[in-house]
Amino acid sequence: MSPHVLAMGAFFNRMSDTAPFISFPERYLGERSVKFPLLVDHPGYFAINKTAGLACFRHEWNAGKPDVSMALRRELLNKKPQLEALGLEGLFRVFKLDAELSGVLLYAKTEEWEEKLRNAFGSRQIVFRYHLLASTELEERVFSCDLPIANHSNGKQMLVSHKTGKKCETRFQYLRSFGRYQLWEAKTRDMRVHQLRIHAAEKGLNIVGEAEYAQGDRIFLSMIKKGFRRGNSPENPIYNAICVHLVSVEFEIPGLPCPRAQASLPKGFKTLLKKLDQFKGPRG
Repeated sequence: MSPHVLAMGAFFNRMSDTAPFISFPERYLGERSVKFPLLVDHPGYFAINKTAGLACFRHEWNAGKPDVSMALRRELLNKKPQLEALGLEGLFRVFKLDAELSGVLLYAKTEEWEEKLRNAFGSRQIVFRYHLLASTELEERVFSCDLPIANHSNGKQMLVSHKTGKKCETRFQYLRSFGRYQLWEAKTRDMRVHQLRIHAAEKGLNIVGEAEYAQGDRIFLSMIKKGFRRGNSPENPIYNAICVHLVSVEFEIPGLPCPRAQASLPKGFKTLLKKLDQFKGPRG
């Protein structure tokens, strides 16, 4: 964490002694109040840990979803102290993170840095690293997918198209097992919309919580804990989101050192892994 961040304790609420965050009250980005941990505060950019279910760019399939970028811009105009402390000249989103996913969301602070980071993105000098939970019958532990992706005619999905699709590649690596589920790491330098989810499905990884491109289960405690009694109320999934998290964004820009942004897993995702480990035990 930069000295600049540590010097701004008066402006930031804190989740702990060393973790500043940007907060929004109830009904601003949904029914509950939201706190985004501030991951990096660099003179040219900052990054937060986005919650799953929140959009960060306008698109028809994001209609009705609370928009983080719009909320930040609105509060910047309102001179929110937490944002003014960052020294922003504006708010410039560098890449798109699917609304359904959680993890690192990065913004440039100036037009100059927006150009630098977008040029780096276009030159494939930024590495995006994900963690995902999935089930599969694959025996391979390391593989890649480079199928091109295009907009679907229904306007709500993406699809593989060798005619109109944009080039992209995702590399997958097995990390460990939790019974019939496995934790995987995925890396890419392309970051197309829905890229990771489509590539995972095409390679036979059924991401937990994925319903658009695969039949990924949502995991309930009753599924994994023997003798579990549901009671009279409906049971909720242990983690009620797609189990994909953008863990880090790393820069490989010649002559321009930039600290990476790294985001811890959401609480619900961590709880799910803990319960799987507790009641199923790692195998494989």
